[in-house]
Amino acid sequence: MDNIPLFFTPSSNNLKEPVFKADFSSLYHKYEVVIEIEKENTKTKIEYRAGVKLERKSPSSKNPILSIQKLTKVLINGIEPDLITEKISALVGSIFQSLQIELGPQGEILNISNYESILKKWEEVKENLQMNYAGQTLDSYINNINQTLKSPELVLKKLKNDWFLSLYCVPLYTEYTNPPEKEKWKFPSLLKGEATKEYSVIKSSENLNDSENSILIFVQDLDTPDTFTSIYTLDNKTKLIKNIEAVITEKEGYSIRADIQCIEIHKKEKENTPIPAKKKDFDEQAEWQKYQRKKKGFWGRLFD
Repeated sequence: MDNIPLFFTPSSNNLKEPVFKADFSSLYHKYEVVIEIEKENTKTKIEYRAGVKLERKSPSSKNPILSIQKLTKVLINGIEPDLITEKISALVGSIFQSLQIELGPQGEILNISNYESILKKWEEVKENLQMNYAGQTLDSYINNINQTLKSPELVLKKLKNDWFLSLYCVPLYTEYTNPPEKEKWKFPSLLKGEATKEYSVIKSSENLNDSENSILIFVQDLDTPDTFTSIYTLDNKTKLIKNIEAVITEKEGYSIRADIQCIEIHKKEKENTPIPAKKKDFDEQAEWQKYQRKKKGFWGRLFD
């Protein structure tokens, strides 16, 4: 966050910016995810890489449906988990590979799009677990997952505990006003016995209509800015998320610092030109030459 103010002061001007939208058609990004969590003054660092890709648009709503998956093993404090409970947890988590979600127009999660696939994957994983492990811990894991998978709504509620999803799928694509309007954002709570923590936040933007520089979205808690602040860096053309930096402090000794960086943008593969099918009265040599000339393009044909 060097050279970027951690907090910002809203201006008193009463101005409005138009609602801006993201172009999800080119979304095929790889992110480096680093989450540092502090609970009871004990710090845990979680690292992995995640891939986010547009799969299709919903036939009914036309909203984007994204696939999100972990591309690497999760490192905890720099090492791979090796305890039995951690291995079981990793296997259980694999049922959400790859997760497909539908986003709303503002960028928030609406629903799970591949619920049936998750159920099928769970049956395979459960059989694997029961073949290789046994005991009270395993039984507890299986019972909890069985309860979670009873409905798509329960699955979505569980997934919102994932910090990457919680920070990535937020309502960024809205109208930006000056002074900013208050919004309610929810994130997983760091406190024992608390499911979520709600923040009254305000958003501000920089470079919203700049064609050269990245767009910056600043978000902070209105009443107590030191409890929640984040900076979203967006591509100035597609408006897709490039980087996320966030700091949340619920109380002393309970905090999270997230650093999510886009490290690779894949390009969509172009479809190959189909080879002409053979028909009646088909002049094979002439059609083949036509196909080859089409592949060469203008300059290739010019120098034939």
